[in-house]
Amino acid sequence: MPVIRLAMAQMNAVVGGFAQNVETLGRFRTQAATAGADLVLTPELSLMGYPPEDLLLKEGFIEASRVALIEMALLDNVPPVLVGTVVSEVLGEVALAPSIDGRDVARPAFGEFVTPHIANALVALSDAGVVAIATKRLLPNYDVFDEHRYFHAGVGPHTLLNVQGVGVGLLICEDVWTSNGPAAELARQGATMLVVANASPYARGRREERETMLRERAIETNCPIAYVNLVGGQDELVYDGQSVVVNAQGDVIARATAFSEELLVCEVGARASTAGVPLEISYARDESRLTALHVNRIAEPLSEVEEVYQALVMGTRDYLRKNGFRTAIIALSGGVDSSLVAAIAVDAVGARAVRGFTMPSRYSSDHSVADAEELARRLDIEITTIPIEGAHQAFGSMLAETLDGEPTGVTDENLQSRIRGVMMMAISNDSGAIVLTTGNKSEIATGYSTLYGDSVGGFAVIKDVPKTLVYELCRYRNDVATKDGDPEPIPQAVLEKAPSAELRPDQRDDQSLPPYDVLDPLLEFYVEDDATAETMIASGHDPELVLRITRLVDQSEYKRRQMPPGVRISKKAFGRDRRMPITNAFRPETI
Repeated sequence: MPVIRLAMAQMNAVVGGFAQNVETLGRFRTQAATAGADLVLTPELSLMGYPPEDLLLKEGFIEASRVALIEMALLDNVPPVLVGTVVSEVLGEVALAPSIDGRDVARPAFGEFVTPHIANALVALSDAGVVAIATKRLLPNYDVFDEHRYFHAGVGPHTLLNVQGVGVGLLICEDVWTSNGPAAELARQGATMLVVANASPYARGRREERETMLRERAIETNCPIAYVNLVGGQDELVYDGQSVVVNAQGDVIARATAFSEELLVCEVGARASTAGVPLEISYARDESRLTALHVNRIAEPLSEVEEVYQALVMGTRDYLRKNGFRTAIIALSGGVDSSLVAAIAVDAVGARAVRGFTMPSRYSSDHSVADAEELARRLDIEITTIPIEGAHQAFGSMLAETLDGEPTGVTDENLQSRIRGVMMMAISNDSGAIVLTTGNKSEIATGYSTLYGDSVGGFAVIKDVPKTLVYELCRYRNDVATKDGDPEPIPQAVLEKAPSAELRPDQRDDQSLPPYDVLDPLLEFYVEDDATAETMIASGHDPELVLRITRLVDQSEYKRRQMPPGVRISKKAFGRDRRMPITNAFRPETI
């Protein structure tokens, strides 16, 4: 049985960062050469990052991708590579540029003032230039995906390469998810191994879903399958990597680490092709360059809470790094949400790059300020106290005549939050630091947040994290510290006290919302599962509570639309995959 040594470049691509991506791909190809790889597989759209969105419609972007591909083609003494990029298609034919230094490279064809007809593609490059081009057949248009807006489905025959006598079929992400789809067709045409380039965002439970699907597809096609995935943060999306190889029986024979760049090298045994695949791609190894490397390593999967925590850290780190922020500031209330955000920020960018501010009002308890200071001490971050009582009184006096008396109730509560927001943004303007907001998914879902107050900031780290999961993540982070012999970063006092915004005397969250262990399952049912109020009631939930919570969610859309982006860790976050209209008269209970 022939054996292919495959190198899978689990890379952290930068959207639109052609120079950075070419450099990263070049580095991985060089490593693959020293590993004696026959072929390098890269993720979906690895050359330009995923998702490029409307950059694909911007003049010059496609041309820049062509230039970057030329740079990839001109690298010498490295193994052949499958590069994720876009190509233009004209009447079903992929347009190629004239030969450059004797090598053909993919080139898009344009009609003047006409949007290019482009396809999502894998381009096979060797020393001879472009060997083959495979185009994505199935275009996802659900959840966070919007590929019908940009791409045309691939046309023409499926693409097979002859690598060491093995018929290697090329697939892109969605193409492998459908039974009796492109993967099965490639097997019918003679593929004895399948490789898949992916940009599959993280969500809780996604790894198990992928590996279950790959097992089914491997058994269906009787082919081993190599699945390479992006890693890194892109706006609210996080890619977890966890690239994997399964044999023809669906057993995992290699798996890359989660949330880390890695070159996963795997020796894959596959049946010899009997179909006479003409597109041969080969590489003569330089035996003098080979180095010892662990092959067919199977990284242990993370627990779900560990996955979520690592996703939040990576999403935060990459949002700051890729957008040029060197430092972050956080309003520390002494509560569990801001404590978790501070811990994540420190793990993402380091303690020296994080600064906390506590801003007590007349209603702030002494223990909340003390808890914030203790958290800062344990995380080794600088903390500054800025009392807002003077500003609170000044605003109250300014508003007294207009309001026929000083502000009270919700008006006064929101005023305190907004004073803090003004202070944080002023410090951000002066220092260039990004403000990390601290609202969780439970609060944001129900509108239990203040516009231009606690929602102020540039990045909402735990925007997709329900309150009950916030506590789990805090305990997890403390457990990690204990196992490492370090002090718990989040004080037990923070975890034990009742949640409160402390905007009025003796305020507690459960005075405005049901207990979070009751609320969060309802929100998951309604927001993530798209259940109706009727279905929720029929499943045994209290009718009055269901109607109250669904109304709160529906009425708070305008607030959510004005909040900063945040890390997506669920299968339906408040963001690109939940697009509800703000102006909306539909109420399920009125049907």
